Amino acid sequence: MTPRPAPPRLPPEPDPLAAWTHATLRALPSPTAPATLAGRVLAELARREARPWWRREVAGWPRSARLIFVLTAGAGAILSAAAFHGGTERLAAVLARLTDALAPLAALGPAVLRAVAELPAAWLQGLGFAFCTSLAAVLALVLTLTRLLAPRA
Repeated sequence: MTPRPAPPRLPPEPDPLAAWTHATLRALPSPTAPATLAGRVLAELARREARPWWRREVAGWPRSARLIFVLTAGAGAILSAAAFHGGTERLAAVLARLTDALAPLAALGPAVLRAVAELPAAWLQGLGFAFCTSLAAVLALVLTLTRLLAPRA
């Protein structure tokens, strides 16, 4: 049995309303930008460029500031993950590795390093969790305020 060919498609009937709307809109002149628009755009770009780095987007921060931010956030995330996934023993192992990695900085603050090493693991878990939660809350607040308060073009 051979398939039957499809019946030929007829062209759609022109819609008079659509044709009238199209013709009317085509007859309108193209909108033009206000004469002051270019000056306002350039002034806004100059204003944004003049802001201090900490008031710009994170991508506009100096590389060293972005690196410190990422390292701090990463350290907090690692401490939190170690506290929640491996418990006290896992956190103690991570802190031992961290202490070994920071040993060259021990000359700058041996009292601080000693105090951190002597803290109970439960305290360190709580501090790591509080640090990460605070960092996330501040980041969420900054992003929300930026969206709400930043003027949109």
